[in-house]
Amino acid sequence: MRILLAAAVVALAACSSSAPATPKQNAQIAEPDFEIRQIVGPAELNYIDGEMEVKFRLDIGNRADIPITLSRVEMVTVNPPGGAYTLDNRHNRAYYFKKTINPHQVASIEFWAKAIGYGRGNRENEPVTVRGSLYFESPNGGLRKVFVKELGQYPGQND
Repeated sequence: MRILLAAAVVALAACSSSAPATPKQNAQIAEPDFEIRQIVGPAELNYIDGEMEVKFRLDIGNRADIPITLSRVEMVTVNPPGGAYTLDNRHNRAYYFKKTINPHQVASIEFWAKAIGYGRGNRENEPVTVRGSLYFESPNGGLRKVFVKELGQYPGQND
């Protein structure tokens, strides 16, 4: 019994002596400007009923005096199913990049996201609301930018 108790004490001491990893501090830099647009959606894909891919474009302006790197984008749709489309939650909703944006420059990044289209119907041109986070890395630490954006489904609404 003493051996078991001694082993437990040693194990607890070993666990308590290791410090948890320190998370990266938020970068103290000017937050980037950004805009997300839907480039290809249900209308361009002939209102598919089922699996489809929607194309997005991020325009990011670096207002900081140091370079920033877009490392990840996470997005989900927050509107109820049955509208123009829903981002497919069966797949990973994180999109990984390694796009460096130099100080006071603008960069455009395009990517495709798996979605479920609902075909033709009363809600085929209903706006789609996406909620997401952009994750940036910089020499001064990490930065996360959260957004909610309503994406119109009529031609020219996202230009």
